[in-house]
Amino acid sequence: MNCSKTPVFALALVVMCGAAGAQVPVGWTFEIQCRSSLDAGTPALNLPFPSSLSSQYVSIGDDGDVAIRVVLGGQEGVFYGQGGVGGMIFTAPVLGDPVWSTTLDLRNGMIAIELGGFGDGAELYDTSGALLEIFSGGGSEGVSSVSSVTLASDGAVCYRGDFGSEDKLVIDQFVDGVRTQVSIADTFSGEYSFLFAPEMNDARQVVTSTIPETGPSRRVVRFDSFGVPTTVAETGGMWNAVVNSTAIAQNGDVAFSARRTSGSIWEVNHWDGVATTMVASGDDADIQNGSIANFPPVVNSNGWVAFRATDVANDSTAIWVGDGENLVKLIEYGQMIETDLGDLALGVDFGGFDGRQVTSGAIDINDAGQVAFSAFLRNGTVGVFVATPVMGCAADLTGEGDLNFLDVSAFLVAFGNQDSVADFSGEGDFNFLDVSAFLAAFGEGCP
Repeated sequence: MNCSKTPVFALALVVMCGAAGAQVPVGWTFEIQCRSSLDAGTPALNLPFPSSLSSQYVSIGDDGDVAIRVVLGGQEGVFYGQGGVGGMIFTAPVLGDPVWSTTLDLRNGMIAIELGGFGDGAELYDTSGALLEIFSGGGSEGVSSVSSVTLASDGAVCYRGDFGSEDKLVIDQFVDGVRTQVSIADTFSGEYSFLFAPEMNDARQVVTSTIPETGPSRRVVRFDSFGVPTTVAETGGMWNAVVNSTAIAQNGDVAFSARRTSGSIWEVNHWDGVATTMVASGDDADIQNGSIANFPPVVNSNGWVAFRATDVANDSTAIWVGDGENLVKLIEYGQMIETDLGDLALGVDFGGFDGRQVTSGAIDINDAGQVAFSAFLRNGTVGVFVATPVMGCAADLTGEGDLNFLDVSAFLVAFGNQDSVADFSGEGDFNFLDVSAFLAAFGEGCP
């Protein structure tokens, strides 16, 4: 039986052709966690007024909780929330330089955040806002300054320790008040001339992009907890450039972006410890090639990779999630999304060099497949959202727990009535994209 017919035949054939294995789904739900506002006529959500989330990096925990730095009127601090409920958990007055950096890391009820002034170190809080530890310069490794902080579930942090022109990657932890530091890699030994921002998982595996002293111009390396390196990717063969930032999952998988030597095409890649799989590339007519290099991808233990790039069709930033087989556009310019103020369109056209923008800052993903992101809304505010995958049963419109012709029939009726349940593309109208998205969801089956 030919299962590659046109959509007119596909709705009838899809029941007979069977379901594919559940992977990255088409169906997602979106929940707003907070929303900033600088306009006195537009209230904020779970944040004081005035407040700004522009260019801040959101972090998501294993339970779908989120944290993000917020700039306030004369202050700044950190928002923490879950399930649409939350608020500022700590703040400090701004007295010149920023108090904290835009990046933070949320793990197991703790938040690690780098201080804003260069060389000031990092702080560890719990999600009630209590200060647990301060990681300043010094310690057994003699660190002079701290940057690019990442966190493990036991409260250990990893950062790049700066020593003037030299660097170390250091794992640092207080145990019963005693500080213990372990050097994972450095630029003193002659192996590397530069180390970029590290990322660490609970096994204390650390991944970073490096500039080796000799050989390739870039090498992505995963170190174990003792500093033993494994090369993930390097320039000189398949790739001639690698993005500065990388990501690591709890199982040790790595995501990175690199440019192919042949054709200068940028790729988003997933490395599982043995093999590298391309998740997306600038070959895709929907993705602007060079934009893949602008922000790092993120990865979870299921091999799902989320990334932001420029959507060619809308000439705007967008977010995709892929696993090497399925690639789903999660959000895009003009997409309607549910907020506390009702459904609003995503994206603002800033004009000039900035142009159309949807995403604001870096994104994050957890092992449940939830993606956290901050996004510009058409009313001029910025919202933080958690996108949750509808695993395998987005097409179960009858609610029976399995997929059959009754679900197809229910979709056709809803589509004919322009019922929102049939808006599978999330665009707010009803066309071929909804039919295609329904067929894809039906093909994934129910777990």
